[in-house]
Amino acid sequence: MAQIHPALGASARMTWRVVSFPLIAGLLLLKPVVDAVCACVLVFGLVAAVGFALSAGGACFPFLQIAGRSLGSGLFAAPYQRALMVLVSD
Repeated sequence: MAQIHPALGASARMTWRVVSFPLIAGLLLLKPVVDAVCACVLVFGLVAAVGFALSAGGACFPFLQIAGRSLGSGLFAAPYQRALMVLVSD
């Protein structure tokens, strides 16, 4: 296996830090917005799904699909947080 020159490794690390900084900064600036949108879609989606399921039109309402999509959008915040943790840990 070929040895890599130490200067090349240091250059690659510095290049990664310069390139990843705007990405990390953008994700950190959008974190409150993403959290708020995910929470609102989760809460209001579940409330709407339960409300429509209990209403007169509940027989033909796709409750599980709407509730699943609401839960899925709420759970999107977890991988977003994990991606931030991985990127910032460098």
